[in-house]
Amino acid sequence: MTRFLPAFFQSARSLASMVAPFCCDNENKRQLWPGSLVLNASNSATKKESAKPRRSAVSRHRASFRENTITAYENRLRIYSQPSKVFRYFATIKMRNKAGRWEIFMTPSDFLRSILPGIPQPENLGLDKYRVLDEKGVEKWESKMKRDSIFFKLETKGLLTFSDYVLLTILLSIPQRHIEIGFKLFDLNGDGTLSIHDLESLLLAITQGEASAMNTHLKNTLFGPKLNKHLTLAQFLEFFQDLTEEILNLEYEMLLKDRSVISELDFSKLVLSYKSSPTERHLALKRVKKKYGQKMEGITKAEFIDFFRLVKELDAVDMALSFHYLAGADISRQTLGRIAEVVAGVTLTEHMMDVIFTIFDADRNGVLGRREFIKALRIQRTRTHSVRNHFRLTSALNVVCKCAWRTLPVRNSKKTCFSYS
Repeated sequence: MTRFLPAFFQSARSLASMVAPFCCDNENKRQLWPGSLVLNASNSATKKESAKPRRSAVSRHRASFRENTITAYENRLRIYSQPSKVFRYFATIKMRNKAGRWEIFMTPSDFLRSILPGIPQPENLGLDKYRVLDEKGVEKWESKMKRDSIFFKLETKGLLTFSDYVLLTILLSIPQRHIEIGFKLFDLNGDGTLSIHDLESLLLAITQGEASAMNTHLKNTLFGPKLNKHLTLAQFLEFFQDLTEEILNLEYEMLLKDRSVISELDFSKLVLSYKSSPTERHLALKRVKKKYGQKMEGITKAEFIDFFRLVKELDAVDMALSFHYLAGADISRQTLGRIAEVVAGVTLTEHMMDVIFTIFDADRNGVLGRREFIKALRIQRTRTHSVRNHFRLTSALNVVCKCAWRTLPVRNSKKTCFSYS
């Protein structure tokens, strides 16, 4: 019987198409039959006019939903995934190294996307998807960075290996004062210099064993091709400051979007990109859009760099804010400006201070909430590396036991108790 159903539905559809023209008022162009717009083939013009706006609206909505979903996924990937997975996702080049083995490399643009939230990965380039280059392709490939870039000091073509990626991301999250203290502690003979083995011990101590200089291009840059030079504190700090300044300049240029300055809304999206509460993030962006939507002044490059220098000294800022909080003093604009000057050595402009308080002062009483302010900026400071959870065997066994318990068949207690009665 079921084999006749397709023929039945086909005949019913043909009959409906024959009846539809008689159920349509041709003079007033008013539909008397609900499905006549779809079934009436003669009314093609009306069909096109009514279908186009709806189709474009649906496609626009779907495109926006897709972009937002991918952006949210990539932001979660930056925070919670292991460094190896983040590197494999954002790296775009696969080629043979000098030993003849295939190796994955990051371009400077890939590196910026891996640490800058909200910047999407190019189409068809994701996890374990790369541009494969042979020997001729490697010779022809050139980076778009300027020749005086810090990336060319690491490698002749400006490409980064996985070890380079891990080391640079962690260096960008370390305050300068920590490097100065660590340098003096590991300078055992007191001559003001470090060997490559001393620097290796310093990096392993600062990064808790996550970063090593032995397998990176940085060792040749700082200690020469034979690794026999000694590094002074001034030389290392110069490299560190050049790296930080160039990365901040590149991030700012990536956010410009063909403008002279970035908007307050784009800056707020960057600051709140890792905020855990979507509702609070939406309300904060709504406040910024309402205040600066019509009269956009913009965030200059100097304001952008000064703000993230303050973010880099977030631990000291948090301590200073806690002192004011325990003393019963309100964290006002003058207080925050004074802390930024003393702790980070930067001067926040009135406009930047206004934007900060618009973002974080939810009740608009002119007082900054310390916890919300520090929590939102902590992941920005750490460049997404300190939030990762390490794998533990006990946690894995706990998850397995829970899954096994939930998948057990549900037994009826009455049947089990009275099955033999």
